[in-house]
Amino acid sequence: MADQSRQHRYRGRGQRGGRGRGGERESASHGNRNPAYRTTERPVSQHDSYGGGDHRRDVDDHTGEQIGRRNSGNQGHDSFGGRAYSRNRSLNRHDPNQNDQGARPKREIRPTGYRRLEELLSKEKEEILMQVLATGFGFQKLLNEDNINRDMCALILRAIVSACECTTARASLNSFLGKLQKSSFIKYVMSHHIMSLKDERSDRVKYEVEIQDIITVIWTLVEKLPSSTHELKASLMLIKITIDELVGEGLIGECFLERYKELEDFFQAVEKNQGENVRIVRRKKINMDEETPPPDDFRTISIFPTLNDLTADRRPYLRHNKLDGSYENVDHYLDVQFRLLREDLVRPLREGIREYLQHKEDKHRRITDIRVYNDVTIEYPVCSHNCILYRVHFDVSRLKGVRWQSTKRLIYGSLVCLSPDDFQTVCFATVANREEKDLENGFLDIKFENDVDFGLNERHYTMVETSSFFEAYRHVLHSLQEITETSMPMRSYIIEARHEVDAPSYLRHNRTMTYDLSPLVDGTTKLLVRIAGNYWPTATALQLDDSQFDAVRTALTKEFAVIQGPPGTGKTYIGLKIVHALLHNSECWTIDAARARVKHSPIFVVCFTNHALDQFLEGIHSFQPTGIVRVGGRSKSETLKSFNLTQLRQKARERKELPISILNRKRDILRDMHALRDVMNLAEERIKVTTTGVIGEIYLETWMSDDHYESLTQFEVNSDNVVVVWLGLAGNNKASDLVVDDIQNIVHDPDEEPTEEENEEMDIAEEADLLTEQRLVDIDDDITGEKVNVKEIDRIKKTVRRQLAYDPLKHVADEDGFQLAGNKKRRSRYLKKQLLSSDKMREIEAARVGNIWNLKLNDRWRLYRFWISKYCNNERQTLFQNQANYDALGKQLQEIGLEEDLRLMRDAKVIGMTTTGAARCRNMLQRIQAKIVIVEEAAEVLEAHIVSSLTEGCEHLILIGDHQQLRPNPTVYNLAKEFKLEISLFERMVKNGMDCQRLNIQHRMRPEISSIMKNYFYTGLLDAPNVLQYGNIKGVSSNMFFIEHNQLETAVNDTLSKSNIFEAEFLVNLCKYLIQQGYKPSEITILTTYTGQLFQFKKIMKSQFFKGVCVRAVDNYQGEENEIILLSLVRSNAAGKIGFLKEKTRMCVALSRAKKGLFCIGNMKLLAAQDENWNKIVKELRQQKLLGPTIRLCCQNHTNTSVEIRELSDFTKCPEGGCNVPCISRLKCGHACKLPCHPYDPEHKEVICREACVRVTCPMGHPCRLKCFQKCEKECKVSVTKCLPCGHNQKVPCFKDVSTVACLSTCPKTLECGHACNETCSHPCTSRCQQIVSKLWPCGHNGEYKCYVDDPLKCSHPCGFSLKCDHTCEGKCGDCKNGRLHQQCRSKCGRTLVCGHECLEPCTRNCPPCSKPCENRCVHSKCPRKCGEECTPCTMPCEWQCEHHTCKRQCGQPCNRDRCNEPCKKLLTTCGHACVGLCGEPCPKKCRICNKKELTTIMFGNEDDPDARFIELEKCGHVIESEALDTWMDEKDEQQNDVQPKLCPLCKTPIRMNLRYGNIIKQLQMDVEHVKAKINGDKHLIYLDKQKLTIEISKISDAESHRHLDIELKTVKTPDQVTDMKNKVQFLLEMQKIKNAGFGKICSGYVQFETKIKKELETCKQWILKPRNRFSEQLLEDISLELQRIKYFMELYVLKSILHTSKISKDELLDYLSTVKKRVAGVKPLIEGDIKTINFCLKKIREKCGSIPGISDDERVQIVKAMGLSKGHWFKCPKGHVYAIGDCGGATTEGKCPECGSNIGGTNYQLREGNILAREMDGASYAAWSEQTNLANYGFNDIF
Repeated sequence: MADQSRQHRYRGRGQRGGRGRGGERESASHGNRNPAYRTTERPVSQHDSYGGGDHRRDVDDHTGEQIGRRNSGNQGHDSFGGRAYSRNRSLNRHDPNQNDQGARPKREIRPTGYRRLEELLSKEKEEILMQVLATGFGFQKLLNEDNINRDMCALILRAIVSACECTTARASLNSFLGKLQKSSFIKYVMSHHIMSLKDERSDRVKYEVEIQDIITVIWTLVEKLPSSTHELKASLMLIKITIDELVGEGLIGECFLERYKELEDFFQAVEKNQGENVRIVRRKKINMDEETPPPDDFRTISIFPTLNDLTADRRPYLRHNKLDGSYENVDHYLDVQFRLLREDLVRPLREGIREYLQHKEDKHRRITDIRVYNDVTIEYPVCSHNCILYRVHFDVSRLKGVRWQSTKRLIYGSLVCLSPDDFQTVCFATVANREEKDLENGFLDIKFENDVDFGLNERHYTMVETSSFFEAYRHVLHSLQEITETSMPMRSYIIEARHEVDAPSYLRHNRTMTYDLSPLVDGTTKLLVRIAGNYWPTATALQLDDSQFDAVRTALTKEFAVIQGPPGTGKTYIGLKIVHALLHNSECWTIDAARARVKHSPIFVVCFTNHALDQFLEGIHSFQPTGIVRVGGRSKSETLKSFNLTQLRQKARERKELPISILNRKRDILRDMHALRDVMNLAEERIKVTTTGVIGEIYLETWMSDDHYESLTQFEVNSDNVVVVWLGLAGNNKASDLVVDDIQNIVHDPDEEPTEEENEEMDIAEEADLLTEQRLVDIDDDITGEKVNVKEIDRIKKTVRRQLAYDPLKHVADEDGFQLAGNKKRRSRYLKKQLLSSDKMREIEAARVGNIWNLKLNDRWRLYRFWISKYCNNERQTLFQNQANYDALGKQLQEIGLEEDLRLMRDAKVIGMTTTGAARCRNMLQRIQAKIVIVEEAAEVLEAHIVSSLTEGCEHLILIGDHQQLRPNPTVYNLAKEFKLEISLFERMVKNGMDCQRLNIQHRMRPEISSIMKNYFYTGLLDAPNVLQYGNIKGVSSNMFFIEHNQLETAVNDTLSKSNIFEAEFLVNLCKYLIQQGYKPSEITILTTYTGQLFQFKKIMKSQFFKGVCVRAVDNYQGEENEIILLSLVRSNAAGKIGFLKEKTRMCVALSRAKKGLFCIGNMKLLAAQDENWNKIVKELRQQKLLGPTIRLCCQNHTNTSVEIRELSDFTKCPEGGCNVPCISRLKCGHACKLPCHPYDPEHKEVICREACVRVTCPMGHPCRLKCFQKCEKECKVSVTKCLPCGHNQKVPCFKDVSTVACLSTCPKTLECGHACNETCSHPCTSRCQQIVSKLWPCGHNGEYKCYVDDPLKCSHPCGFSLKCDHTCEGKCGDCKNGRLHQQCRSKCGRTLVCGHECLEPCTRNCPPCSKPCENRCVHSKCPRKCGEECTPCTMPCEWQCEHHTCKRQCGQPCNRDRCNEPCKKLLTTCGHACVGLCGEPCPKKCRICNKKELTTIMFGNEDDPDARFIELEKCGHVIESEALDTWMDEKDEQQNDVQPKLCPLCKTPIRMNLRYGNIIKQLQMDVEHVKAKINGDKHLIYLDKQKLTIEISKISDAESHRHLDIELKTVKTPDQVTDMKNKVQFLLEMQKIKNAGFGKICSGYVQFETKIKKELETCKQWILKPRNRFSEQLLEDISLELQRIKYFMELYVLKSILHTSKISKDELLDYLSTVKKRVAGVKPLIEGDIKTINFCLKKIREKCGSIPGISDDERVQIVKAMGLSKGHWFKCPKGHVYAIGDCGGATTEGKCPECGSNIGGTNYQLREGNILAREMDGASYAAWSEQTNLANYGFNDIF
């Protein structure tokens, strides 16, 4: 019974809630019977106490405008087209039960059924999670059902547990748990289910499973969502009772008592530490048998750097990477790798920040490990395709010398740390988007890596950057934490360092397994080999050399293979052979030995660089054309284009291969993201556009004070936007004259660089480009599968750009306007500087400004930027409000993308990834469990990166690389060298004695070059026969030569790199010479050992000639080769430093890239002196005469001629690649070749003759003016004087016919107005005369205007009308439409708002919410929101405590302790005297001894008492006697109803923070919050209103209005905004009725009036849609009257058209027609008398026309439809009033007309005399009772 009553109580709660809501709707409906009128309950205004009020107004966050209006419900009918507007009229409420025409009903979502839920449980965990989240599946609706039977509950719990077991989609899981927490299932149903388990006894109940499921659900919810403890308390209590009873009966084991105890302890720990991270560590602490064991478990260490990491003085706990011997166990190994790798990330930040803080005052000091950016501000969030980024701005004033296209600063993925307080607090982010143009202006997009809520704070940060690629660190470190003792692959080799290697497990289980090795030969004839046996074919039989044979055999038969490939020996070639053999025999190694079945597993290939990955996969593609998946950076390979992950995703989507659950969930997420993105993109564009142009005053009016706006518009200027003239960007009149001199002084920049017209720089991939390319991974590309809606983006941009009063894209030149002195580039630079400047006025400074035209130009811009900052803050608010939801959805979308990728990869045969991609895809690799892993370039990869890419399923690991070339490159040099972090897994295995197969025959370098490798790097390396066949390098005396010099290097700004200009210029000239010898640019590569040298090459080499030459740094060229290598060694200095040139690995790479020619330049004496290896090489080169200060170049045409090149000038001796002997060949044109000897183009097909042309083509005998190689001009362009047809003489080109020449003389004609034409003779005469004349307008005003102006709306006379608010209209007559539509009142409001601030808005009856920053704060934090928004109470523990009293509540709750009146016992730190304050309160800064006079001045009476105690107020600092202040604060004003903060009795500053008076302050804040809540309204009701508005907007046919309202509706958040939206919709629907009633019914004779009506309706529409603060009473009345006037105007000409077409006499109607036309076609507004007159006249005209007086067509149709009568039942009395006869329609009785009293009806089916059929009502031709009605009334005659 208890259960039943409880269940009934839960159901009753839901039912009562439902009835309550239903009751509200019912009362709202019955309270106003007429659907056209409505009254609504309004929230209180800012001036009301929280008990009532009837005004409301708010800010539209989306448009930046404020809108508001007052509602009431009295309006009446008019006589044409519907109802009239009044200023108090509201929109119709829509009945939600009605199905509007065009509204598509939504499909009802039903709860998931039992069978569907059972089917779901058979799927994978990830798919289960996606399905339960999908809206259409109905699981969420099932969770909120009240009545769920026991079996269904058990099934739901199973589904929840399965979904919670998904560990790869954390964001989706969190979203699901959040919905689960709020569901009825958790709140009510689960408790009933637990009790039913206690009571029910049945064999079919699986008690242990269900109890375990319940425990798991509770644990997961509490762990992920600590706030859920409140909802789960009842379930926790009930599960204890149930477990005790079931254990007692033996239905479950006693282990459940222990599990419950664990759950209870965990539950209580979370509840106690609410808000803190509670982590239950179940793993035992590592206990190492060493002298210094780890201080903590590495698995508990934060991957992100912590504040302690950055500030700790003690050295972190680190251990060396073990090069020799084994680790003790897996945890020992992982601990070492984790701590070293994390320290590699953290140390540069730690040491850099420490150095920065020590030398912060030295602005020019270079910080070693970090880069510092000052004055950083968070601008606004930015929507990317799957997450939220943040646009930040930093100071670039000291970064002018930075080349952003080449610097390593702020490249993609770099970690940045931001701090507002000198690194007392920090937050971390990574660089997410890097655009060079944005960086030059100080803008950057970053992604925060921890949850940070910035709100609208304008704090300035210091940002430091480390170049570490955090994304790789993050995933690798996380992987190391996840690896366990059991999941660690290859542990016997990696951990235990075993030398003897076993066969792969798939071979060990089948020693007789046979491979077909035919792919190693020709692939046609089978070559079967027992792979694990000792009898293999010979190396010759396999077409391999001995070393290659050993490498292949080891790779195929050992589970851990290490293959070393010296330069040119074909590591990739052998790797491809191995992959080919494995793929060809895949059925052998895909067998699952344990289950004796084939289990598909792809080969996983890992490469360090994108280039190596492309090269390797292209090789695989040659024998495996399908089944490849590539994951990495952007691939440049066309062959692999279709195998890139992005392309494969797209194909899979087209084939619709994804499960429906994932597709449904993806659709739901994208729908929600699109809705948010639309709003955010618009706000973002509005902010962006402020940096590209000047916003017009119409859009800034809201953010300007009344005085500023009035001052701005006081001048009459020749521009649509006054602000442009005010800023000196346009105009040429008295307003702009004030600023011309200032502009001229500013824009003339003496340092302006001249524009250079040169060839473009060569596109050289510099270090920033290469690093970015390496870091980008296509796993995040195209995750939505949607094409970017470019049209929508362009539409938003165009819409927003309309706000610009000055748009540089349009104002390239303004002939009438002021030119900024000089060229367009200077003008653009000036504008850019002003728009991007951060110098703006402060609010107090702006408030002091009176006449803004008196400001200097610089101050004008500062004031403009102040307005812009307020405008942008409003848009930022919109962005910040939506960012969290968008980010959460983006994370879920990423997880769905990973599910898509997983399905693609599972079916692949080969998966290729870069090491970065492997780190990112760790979760997927864990689920794929690839058996075979091949790592190419393994010696370049950090050991942790390789280990993190291996999974538990790895049975076969093949490492291919060369540890004698480049090693891994950690960030910290000390960690690399001292702790051996630079030693790769490859090298460690070699050093530990593992069998390493080295390839011994090189196929790349000619013998002269390979001799260096053989003598100094690789003993026993042999040359292949093919390298002996290379020809000599043309034009050079030797195929290899080292040029030595002593020209000094230079340091590269902004980097630690070096450059050597001499070497760069020398090699560029040598490169040019080699190209002149006939070599293709693609056959030449220029290498440099320092990346700083790349810029020198880029600056010197122009793309036109050198296009195709590869220029790279050595470190980025490993694994590549070319015919000719030109090597720059760079280092040359007096200090004797050669940097990393002493590293043997780099020497090896640099000297082994060339195939046929190697030419190196450097300070060889310095290298030989500083390094023994270089010394040996230099000695040998000198002996062979391959080194010297000069290189000999030989002429191919004159073999006995050679040139010794030592200096750069020596290259002039062979300018064209030959020698200085002139070429004597004759060209086809007959001239001799003027070039010096050139080996290229011996037949002179490409040589250009530059002699003067000798041909004559002009009939007048003028010679050709071009060069010989140029084609002669068809038309002679010599200038001659000719007489034009108009009689003027003019100089024209010779070929020109005078009839086609435009005369440039002044036109002699006179215009119709009598003024002279100002155009040239050839142009049409001036259509707009610019002469200034006096004009008198119809409005009665006169003034001086340009002659062509004839529009009364141009009247500039002050309006002066007295508005409804009793203020005078400050607009111009023309701007107010001659008094018909007045400008918004801009008088200052000045009232005090509920928050205590003054209302800064212009005249309004209902003040909007305060837009100032909220000043509510406590000792812990400050409210980050606007003052008018609801504050979130602080949940931190209350700090009000002393030795006598302590508050136990949260900071935001009323305190539960009394004030302490005991004296404070502390001594002041300033003077050492006793404190005069009270115990537990902040000590006042005043001393009774030192400040006696000031402290004891009598103000309240007790100050001079020797025992008096004082309180210091935090905000204003006044010190007041405590008893007096207690009385002041406790005093209540019974007569004051307003909610106002308590003020300081001395200075009236609001007291917003004081612990002693905290309860008073909190109560006031609660009252204020109550008022805010009423103002902001019920969100559910607002949602319903918005739904109804959506339907109403759909009825609007005008596309522009529809689009505008759709966008605005998305930003509606308050009841006031809803009301304003309804008014706009109602106005636009009324306009639509007017159009429908008249357009198409006006005859052609009045078409000009129809056009005028259309124009006036368009003006009215723009007025309605115009951004504004609100609809004032005046504006509502003006628009209503204007629409009424236009309606009359329309009806007048509809009636005149009827008179015209019906040929009815107009004589007796002329007065009526004239009267109506005079009132509706004039410029003046309608008045009450006009309306009565017009109605009377139109009534008379209608009667004559036979139309129905008093009703519109719409109303006529509604009346006929409502009566339900067939045609022919409607009649008119003798005076034209309409009535109906029912039944058969025949007249059987008589009566009186209710309108005029005339006799109506008739007898015996005969109408009385004077009564006639009203054909206009239903189109009937005959009365219903007449004999002619049978067919004629229904138009059947037309059918026959």
